[in-house]
This record gives sequence, structure tokens and C-alpha cells, in this order.
Amino acid sequence: MLIFIDESGNFTIPASPKRNLSCVGALVVPETVHNDLVCDFVKLRTSWGGSQREVKGNTLNEEETAETISLLVERGCLFFVCATEMSLNAASTIANFQRTQAEYITENVSDAHHPLLRRQVVRLRRTYEKMPAQLFLQSVLLTDLIFKVIHQASIHFAMQKAPELGAFRWVIDGKDKKKTAYEAAWELMAGGLLQTKVIETPGIAVEEGDYSFFRRSFMNADAKWPNYLPKPRSRGPFERGMIWNLKKVLYESFSFVDSQSCCGLQLVDIVTNTFRRALMGRLKQRGYERLGELMRRLGPRPVELHLFNSNGSQRGFSEYNSAVALIESRSKLVGA
Repeated sequence: MLIFIDESGNFTIPASPKRNLSCVGALVVPETVHNDLVCDFVKLRTSWGGSQREVKGNTLNEEETAETISLLVERGCLFFVCATEMSLNAASTIANFQRTQAEYITENVSDAHHPLLRRQVVRLRRTYEKMPAQLFLQSVLLTDLIFKVIHQASIHFAMQKAPELGAFRWVIDGKDKKKTAYEAAWELMAGGLLQTKVIETPGIAVEEGDYSFFRRSFMNADAKWPNYLPKPRSRGPFERGMIWNLKKVLYESFSFVDSQSCCGLQLVDIVTNTFRRALMGRLKQRGYERLGELMRRLGPRPVELHLFNSNGSQRGFSEYNSAVALIESRSKLVGA
């Protein structure tokens, strides 16, 4: 499978009483349909007129957005999103969280480690400490999003198209011609961050699913938890389960790409912007009424709204309820 990732919103706290929903979205495209999808999208894009090679989601009208989503639904694509309403976040909570995460980077490094490694880890910590708050929050949601994709896409394709589990090809919208310092820092940290999440919430599988393609490359099934890793809270010390090779899942095919030359990134830009515009009341229902058909849910809801404040209050999200309810009403259970 190919996974295209982009963000919408600038992850900054707006002046009251304004809202600023910011999100990171992932469009999962089965490799078996990718080439046909690109051809169909180019034809669709051409039908809208204009000579530009790249389209931006925030410039499309309701009809163009609806046509794009229908195309993705018909091709069996999936959409996952993690979002936060910045007006409900607290700058102090974000700063404390960022400082704590930076401290974790050097927590287990001692004089016993090689001097070069110590310098590299300290430099990585400094990069995280200096990272602008909006980029830090974006990286947090990006990590959560990738974790969500790995969990839920593996279940979906195990039930629907098992060969798609033979490869995870991650394509992220790059912000410059060269990888930025912050993109490089997140890439170095991502594997460890995901490993921590898996320790807290180990992978699950469905008995009816076909994991043969996944198991060959990415999973050790029915194995005891490695002694060098902390035991997951949800598993007993001798209980067996799935252990993923996260290094291969994430890094075997991982790239930052210019969206101008990548139709997949243009498509995820359209869908992620559609989600944001829908919730913020900037898009009529016609434009997003089929969006939920791209989304899957493992728990009760496919829409995740993260908060970074001291009390975890969700006060203020009620204005998004109508759009969220329509989206969620069209979503399906993972694997369905």
C-alpha cells in the first residue's frame, strides 16, 4: 500500500474567539489501483480547466471536492485523520509537553555510551527543544496518525486485500527542496516514538484475516515479548501476541516528496482540506457528504480530536458536531 500524508491548518493558537482546527491526514491507496487512480485524477483535474499541474484542496468548490472523494471511494482508498482545535489548547501545556518529550531523548544516555552517540543524541534533543510549537504539535499528531494507519490499515487489508500488506510505502509532503532539520529530527525519533506506543497498546489482529504477506516482512507471530523492551501494560509477562518490526514498517520505504510532482500528495491535500473545511463550516454538505465512506473506525469513532490543555476539556467542539455526525454516519468498521 501507498500512504500519502499532508497537513491542513497552521497549528497556532488563534486570537479569541476564532477557531483554528489543525489536522494531519493520511490517504491510503492500494498499490493495485494507484496507476489507474492517477490517470483518472489527471483527467478529472484537466476537466476543471486551468493549466496548473498542482491543485490545492482549499481552492476547490463543492462539486470538485465531491468528484474527488467519489473517485477515491470507487478505487477503494482509505482516509485517516488526527486533529486538534488550537483555540482550546494551552500554550503552557504544550511547552511543558515539548520539554518533557525532549528530556526523554537523553534519559537513558550515560557516559558508558560512545561519545559520538552522546553528541548526536544531545544535538537531537536540542533540535526538539528549539522546534517551534506548531511544528512540535504537528509531529505529535503525525506520530499518532502513523500509529493509527499501521493498526487499522493492517486489519482492513487482512480482510480485504492481503497482498497490500506486503509493503508500507510512506510519502510525506516535504516543505522544502531539501529535508528540513525538523523533518530529519522527527524521522530519527519516529521509530522510537512508535515503539513506545506499541508497548502501551500492542498490535491486534482478527482471526479471519490473512496476515501471510504482513508476517513475512513485518511481524513475528506467537513470540514472547523481547527481554530488552519494557513489558506492555495490556499483556501478561508470558502471554503471546504480535510483535511488529517497526523499523521495517516505517523506514523500508519512507520519503519526503514535493507535492507538485506527486498526484497522491495532491489527493491527500484535497481530502485533508475537505475534512477541515467541513468541520469549520467552510464547505457545504454536498462537498463532503461521502467523506465518511473513506474512513474506518476500530473504536466507536473514526474522528480523533486531540487536546493539549491541563483539564482535557472538549468545550467548544459542539459547533463541529453536525459535520462530524455526518462523516461518522458514513464510516465503516475496520475490515468491513
